Amino acid sequence: MQVEQQQNNQQQKSTSSSEYMTFILGQMKYAIELPKIREILTYPEIITPLPNTDGWVKGLINLRGEVVPILDIRIKFKTGEIVYNENTAVIAVITNDDRMIGIVVDKVDDVQKIDIDTLSPVSDMGSAIPSRYLKGFVRLEDNQMLVMMDIENVVHKSELLKS
Repeated sequence: MQVEQQQNNQQQKSTSSSEYMTFILGQMKYAIELPKIREILTYPEIITPLPNTDGWVKGLINLRGEVVPILDIRIKFKTGEIVYNENTAVIAVITNDDRMIGIVVDKVDDVQKIDIDTLSPVSDMGSAIPSRYLKGFVRLEDNQMLVMMDIENVVHKSELLKS
């Protein structure tokens, strides 16, 4: 009976963990669910600017025949000095409504398996990014905080229309 219960606990643990791509914005480490990520690119040399858009909307690129908007979330969330260097990357994400959007980050870090049951809520004081754009955070083994980004809210159509 006890072995059966342990197996059930292990199965529950495995279903509550998911893989996340971690990345750096300013001084913080963030994560996005791996299934939402289409690919990771170096920052493109050519981006077609869009007139009358916010500064965080960098413009459009052609990614394998698909027109993709590039959004610099570092600008949107004022995460620190904006530097475009060899570490600057674009994470191409697919939204729930099948839009592909590229988000600019300081550096792509790693893929990590995270137990989402250990997710703690984020207050507006805990991150440079307002809590409505975040799902929560987990403490990693090295005691570092990993903030789970709600990418759907960050790149929602209503966000792109704000001025």
